[in-house]
Amino acid sequence: MSRNAAALNPARGNRRFILLALVLGLLGAGLVYVATSRNATTSGGGAADTPVVVAKVDIPARTTITPAMVEVRFVPADARSVQAYAKTEEIVGKVTRFPIAVNEQVLSSKVVDLSPTSAAATRSLSYVIPPGKRAFSLTASEVQDVGGLLLPGDYVDVYVIYDVEFREKTADAFLVQVLLQNKEVLAVSQTIVDIVPEATPGASGQRVRNSEASPKPDAETVTLAVTPEEAQLLYLAESNGKIRLALRPYGESQEVPINFATENDLFPPNLPNPFVR
Repeated sequence: MSRNAAALNPARGNRRFILLALVLGLLGAGLVYVATSRNATTSGGGAADTPVVVAKVDIPARTTITPAMVEVRFVPADARSVQAYAKTEEIVGKVTRFPIAVNEQVLSSKVVDLSPTSAAATRSLSYVIPPGKRAFSLTASEVQDVGGLLLPGDYVDVYVIYDVEFREKTADAFLVQVLLQNKEVLAVSQTIVDIVPEATPGASGQRVRNSEASPKPDAETVTLAVTPEEAQLLYLAESNGKIRLALRPYGESQEVPINFATENDLFPPNLPNPFVR
């Protein structure tokens, strides 16, 4: 009797097929979603849960990084460079060696630490040269560099003495001039000046060094900070005369006109002729 009732009630059977179809459809949609999620995870390197420091703005080269320039974002693990940083505290205060574009990861190869305790500050000469200046090295001896007591960060005047030709005769060491005044010593041999980061020149116009180096009496070179034009003069002076450096007192930066002197200035004007009796 019930079998005949089911056969005589097709609506009930259709509902069963519809429910079964809905269940199978939902199950299929779930399987498709899982498969799609797996593919996305595989191709995208996993969940974006790895912190990385990126630039919020374009950062030019030789710029000190501030907190406003960088932020932390989360990326898939395989999208993070091995040279990237995870915290902004690790990068703030460093100086960019190369430009960093907005949204670009900040890499250790693109920045340098110039804090007083960093190794870069003690060996990277290019980072301590004042803007607009050049590092120019002179051959040195213990006498030339103030008895071997000259230190990086000192300021010096440059004297040059020349032989002078008069007609067919040469007067040795006849003329001396003060070629340059108040020039910063960037390095003595391979010891570089240790400047205070972010320090601006004081009232004297001279930069403040952060520490004292030890004298190097055996130093063979002294490197000065000069303009490109002054570098040309130094090149000519070293090739045509003998250079001596005169150390300035700390904080004295005044430059005054100084006339050249000759051998004749060593003798009084009324010197009697020793050959006339």
